[in-house]
Amino acid sequence: MEAVSEPVMLMELERELAGPDREVALARHDAVLSRLDRRIADAMKSGLPPDEYSKAEELKEANVLARKILRLTVRVDGEARKA
Repeated sequence: MEAVSEPVMLMELERELAGPDREVALARHDAVLSRLDRRIADAMKSGLPPDEYSKAEELKEANVLARKILRLTVRVDGEARKA
């Protein structure tokens, strides 16, 4: 089985978030990011070495940003479709 390249996966995600079931797609992808956020928080609470803790903080910030971009993508596309 051939691996799907990252640009193709991103284009599929973009189409999914712009489609008629965008709210369902948003919920599904946001749930994945939410679970990741909980896993990062649990790891940070359990105690990490300083260098790992700083990496976890950066990953947590990136995850928060990804969730915001995900919601913004759906909202902007949804508003554009109504216009």
